[in-house]
Amino acid sequence: SETSQEWRTPPLWGVRDSAPYMHDGRAETLLEAISLHGGEAAGSRDRFLSSDLEARKDLLLFLNTLVAPSGVPKANL
Repeated sequence: SETSQEWRTPPLWGVRDSAPYMHDGRAETLLEAISLHGGEAAGSRDRFLSSDLEARKDLLLFLNTLVAPSGVPKANL
């Protein structure tokens, strides 16, 4: 069961068009959202930030292709 300390992570489809990011909207870009993650996501954040520039660019380019399919209602988070 969820507590007030847990947040539901929305699916990545549609991430391109879902800014601002984070549960409180404090991240304007995907790069900022990744950089702000901590806790259980700290390892993934650190691997991303320590990867070479091309790999980071490639991942951000990929994330920006993720568009929600038409006709699917947005999650009410």
